[in-house]
Amino acid sequence: MFNGQAVKPDENRCAIVAGDYRNGSIGTDSYASFVHTYNEACASNVTDQCLPPTGDFTAGSVSGQCNQGTLSKRYITVAGAKDVQAALGFARRTGVTLSVKATGHDYAGRSSRKGSLALWTRKLDSLDYAPSFTPLGSSAPPVQALTIGAGVNLGEVYAFADRHNVTFVGGSSGTVTAAGGYTLFGGHGVLTPLYGMGADRVLEFRIVTPDGEFRTANEATNPDLFWALRGGGGAAFGVVLDATFKVEPAMPLTLSLMRFDATATNTGPFLSLLMNRSAAWAEEGWGGPMDASTLALLTPTLDLDVANRSMEPVAAYVTAQGGTVVLERHPSFYSFYTKYVAASSSTGAGTATFATFRVLPKRLHRSEEGRAAVASTFQAMMAAGLKPYVFQTAPSSYAHTPGSNAVHPAWRDSYWLVGTSLSWESNGAGLEERVRAAALLQEVSGNLTALAPEGSMYPNEADPWTEDWRREFWGEENYEKLLQIKRKYDPDGLLSCWKCVGFEDKEMETDPAYRCMGAFQRTST
Repeated sequence: MFNGQAVKPDENRCAIVAGDYRNGSIGTDSYASFVHTYNEACASNVTDQCLPPTGDFTAGSVSGQCNQGTLSKRYITVAGAKDVQAALGFARRTGVTLSVKATGHDYAGRSSRKGSLALWTRKLDSLDYAPSFTPLGSSAPPVQALTIGAGVNLGEVYAFADRHNVTFVGGSSGTVTAAGGYTLFGGHGVLTPLYGMGADRVLEFRIVTPDGEFRTANEATNPDLFWALRGGGGAAFGVVLDATFKVEPAMPLTLSLMRFDATATNTGPFLSLLMNRSAAWAEEGWGGPMDASTLALLTPTLDLDVANRSMEPVAAYVTAQGGTVVLERHPSFYSFYTKYVAASSSTGAGTATFATFRVLPKRLHRSEEGRAAVASTFQAMMAAGLKPYVFQTAPSSYAHTPGSNAVHPAWRDSYWLVGTSLSWESNGAGLEERVRAAALLQEVSGNLTALAPEGSMYPNEADPWTEDWRREFWGEENYEKLLQIKRKYDPDGLLSCWKCVGFEDKEMETDPAYRCMGAFQRTST
């Protein structure tokens, strides 16, 4: 039964879905599915969904009652500006709501909206290399650049950049789109400490704004819109068609990998070592992920001998724990990416995975009190059954001009982004389990905020139930400026998404499209 009507399953199609469901290709390469299931299933209503059965995903088709969930009944495969303009005109005439999906990784349900007409941008797949690019109307010196369609994912970009002997600075998930939410909400990765965030590196956008105009946005043309798009979020200011990014020459990189078996006593000293080394590592260009017992850092600035000395204190500790230490040289970023990232990437498809990550200020690394507070917060996560993660990916050594984009200023006074994630299984979790999971995530978020109140939440990997989200995502001054720009280009409020610029908290209760997530929202008052 689908929406109360008897239907005959397409067993061949069901077999394809079952085979690809866990690897994420269904969620990223089709409109009708998403990586994280709460983008298509109502999180707070366990019957308002149409997901494969829990457990054996090869068992066959879904049986029993199946409902629409939060998935749009109608979508447009966007091929160009005219498609977006037609959709915006239709929305203005009829009052229908709109949503925008590229590959559907969003951790807050922003890629879908119940009852909306969806715009699917994955097929905007153009890729162009320019050895000498100057933004429209600009007198800036030309630079090497890639112009990337809104639907092109990072794995595709990295391969294309390698063929042109350049390095694109991006994130670790190969199925995330470069010109989508990754850049629009900031964008961090292993090369960010030296080369900046995605929002720092974009040179130009081409976009259809909600007033129906096709616009170019850069520092010389529509500079207010350009400022907002660099960190101000997706699906708020228009539908991006493509973006142009500066690239770096191909470069050799040094990789450090360490791992040991964690115990109740050996993770604390390891974390202390990481915090002690973080400032020096940032200056040396090391970037990448770490946790309580592993490290994977990359730098373009050190050869093997110097890198070995840089890592020696931590390597000695890992070796003493019976762990493994690997230090190796790669001729290019793509060499590292294909060996370690692409080969092991997991989208977490088929689960409802939520994240909460906070940008920590440098002051916490500089004192015993600060380091102890971080260790205590991590221990609380582990006691709750959660795994703490650290990303040494803040743009700490990048020459940023303050106020030049909408990314939260806390990123510029940081070495680390820290947090955790949790999930429930597809459609197998009952409402009580979901309520507990949402409450735990909000509790952990509160602990992270208490640890570093002057820090910020990273919108792409933030608790979707973050209370003071305007300040946490952008800062009060940035948000007021973003809101003014939103009203300029979208005076009728045609574009809306969960806790995006212009969103009103009352919509969690008054708008049926947002009740699925809003039901879990806790408030401190």
